[in-house]
Amino acid sequence: MLLGVLLLVSACTTSSPYNRGSLSDAMEKAKDDYPEEREVPNERDRRSRKEKDQPSQTPMDEAASIASNSGGNIFLSARGGNAFYSSPYFDSLLDAEILLSFREGRAEAGLFGGFKSVTAKSGSSIEESVDGGVIILRAGIEGRFYPFPELNFFSPYILGQAGGIYMYWSFKNPLQAGADTITSDSVGGMMLGVGAGVNVIDTDFFRVGAVCIPETHLFHSETQEGFQNDVFDYYGTVRWAVEVGFSL
Repeated sequence: MLLGVLLLVSACTTSSPYNRGSLSDAMEKAKDDYPEEREVPNERDRRSRKEKDQPSQTPMDEAASIASNSGGNIFLSARGGNAFYSSPYFDSLLDAEILLSFREGRAEAGLFGGFKSVTAKSGSSIEESVDGGVIILRAGIEGRFYPFPELNFFSPYILGQAGGIYMYWSFKNPLQAGADTITSDSVGGMMLGVGAGVNVIDTDFFRVGAVCIPETHLFHSETQEGFQNDVFDYYGTVRWAVEVGFSL
């Protein structure tokens, strides 16, 4: 359900009835030292809705099937951490997620949802255009493989993730588009991650461990306010997190 909601939001935030030019032009006009009027185009977008980007969706029926076919333990886990590496637009401040998963033997599958808090890299053009931090909401499907499921201590695993994202920011200065004043914008997209972790304690009732996940975020070509996204292409991190889970 969480994945479906976020993918729906992601789709809505990249469909605008306006064509307001490029995002790079909007970012330039939002800077404090921009010398002219902060006006952007306000034309109606004549492209059909089918021609616009749509997020890559994973059917919720598949997720439900994973859950219903699992005869193992159901875990509710929380994890949080930061990033060893973050490039090219932002420095990572914090990320946190909730994971509901279904484990049987060596395999585990589930749904995750959470957020990543980032800030524009110091001295970058984006820092001059964006007011404060940037929030990325994420939700998706995660799968794990445990090569030694019999281990109750220091049990390693590998994982893969795929999901939808929604990135929100505020402009440093408002923009004028006809009668509209634009103070913020957002863009949807998708994320992919592959990582490895270890559960220091791994029982049928409780687990605690750490994980490292290299991941990338891919952004749609249009923002919610109708700007053509020529600023954000992909954003990658190598993050670490501590995870605690309980069997339901």
